[in-house]
Amino acid sequence: MKQTAFPIFYSRIYLLLCLLVSTSVDAETATLLKQWLGSNPQQLAELNEPAVQNFYQQRQYRLLWSQDEQRLDRAYDLLHAILDAGEEGLTPSDYLPGPIRQFWNAAEPEDIVRLELLLTAAFVRYSKDLYSGRYDPAELDADWHISNAPPDMGQLLHRAAEQDSITRLLASLPPPHRGYRLLKKELLHLQSIRQQGGWPKIEAGPVLETGMQQSRVRLLRTRLAESGDLEECNVCNIDIFDHELEKAVKRYQTRHGLKADGRVGWQTRRALNTPVEDRIRQLRINMERWRWMPRQLHKRYLLVNMTGFELYIMEDDSVVLSMPVIIGKAYRATPSFSGWVSTMEYNPYWIVPNTIAIEDFLPRLASDPDFLARKSIRLFRGWGENAREVDPRSVDWKNIDKEHFPYWMRQDPGPKNALGQMKFLFSNPYEIYLHGTPDKKLFERNIRAFSSGCIRVKDPVRLAAYLLNDGSQQKEEEILASIYLGGNQKITLPVAIPIYLVYRTAWAGENGQINYRPDIYGRDRLLQQRFTN
Repeated sequence: MKQTAFPIFYSRIYLLLCLLVSTSVDAETATLLKQWLGSNPQQLAELNEPAVQNFYQQRQYRLLWSQDEQRLDRAYDLLHAILDAGEEGLTPSDYLPGPIRQFWNAAEPEDIVRLELLLTAAFVRYSKDLYSGRYDPAELDADWHISNAPPDMGQLLHRAAEQDSITRLLASLPPPHRGYRLLKKELLHLQSIRQQGGWPKIEAGPVLETGMQQSRVRLLRTRLAESGDLEECNVCNIDIFDHELEKAVKRYQTRHGLKADGRVGWQTRRALNTPVEDRIRQLRINMERWRWMPRQLHKRYLLVNMTGFELYIMEDDSVVLSMPVIIGKAYRATPSFSGWVSTMEYNPYWIVPNTIAIEDFLPRLASDPDFLARKSIRLFRGWGENAREVDPRSVDWKNIDKEHFPYWMRQDPGPKNALGQMKFLFSNPYEIYLHGTPDKKLFERNIRAFSSGCIRVKDPVRLAAYLLNDGSQQKEEEILASIYLGGNQKITLPVAIPIYLVYRTAWAGENGQINYRPDIYGRDRLLQQRFTN
């Protein structure tokens, strides 16, 4: 008995000493952490946030990422996420990987606390960037007016403290939308192509088309196979332009907003030769725009994708209806914003915006006083009960300018009305709405930026049928009957529906394939400077 008592005794003494040492280290790190959180010697802005200060105060300045001089699993999870931030279109170096590695194996209390502060700052920064965007849209896109609230950092820190592993917590940070996930998948694919040296360049030469035999066809096959447009490339060495290759070219052209004629002319060749690095940057920019969007987009909503010139009715993250639209000209660009469609108008009046009246109509009237009459547009002076109609021919238009323009104009309902048969109203400060148009020919163009800011829809009756019911043929016939009865009529929707007008130069289509478009409004430019690495 005595021989076994001594080892037990010394073991207990050893455990007690370890506990005392651990308690001493914990007390020292807590003291240092409290002191450094107050002084922030590393000048990490994230540490000054009230959520961070309150979090550590509530846990009496116990460490979050280390225990007994060892890094916890959650610290490893965070480090792995930081190093893989490029998969989310972010830049890993933004999240302090170098300084974190420098102190990763720290054993001294001072260095352990330095690592603690670095990891916490990185966690806050990474969470915010991935959840609501790396950059403030107000600084980089003056025409973007859709906001996504940043994450609740106090809640995120407490959730991290409750879990040994934070892998699932970190995975919950990116936008939950299908469109974002598919852009991320494409990004990973293009990053792998970049690592292999990029895709082949199609040299200049005659237009490539079906039936041709030329060495450049081999490169074209390889290029389209890498982008996924040519599904089978077992015969990539064949230099004959066959029907399967023609189909692949058409798929590529459709995804890039080109005329899908199956021929590789200079426009298609220029798109094919866009460096993979440029496409990667384009994906990163549009993943950032997804992070600017609200996390919840409602079960049913309208989406206008400006660079694709399309309107979609979305239900449960899937497209149930799409139709072509016309957006604003470059110098009267349609902004990105959201609202609620609540009212429709049959046989609408068009109150001519002052910008159009002064910039477009006034020069015409100076030489053609009958211009308004031919357009069924009436001229008024004064508003409300004081409004009186004025004969345009009685006005000396040569002496009227934007500084002295006391009139307003209204176009009556009818076949000449610029809004067509219907318009759809939603609250916004930009006087923008959806409407029809009497001129359908412009919908045949690939690039459809012709309006003064409002959105022209190709089939307003079909859209109205969906908003009022389920898009049935019977509902469309009822709407047409109401329109043909004549007269202006306002209809309140039974349920208002949210609408988002967005600017995306890369997005996932209904079939999951990624579409690319030119930066028609130049809104990618400032973002390109930020996503250069």
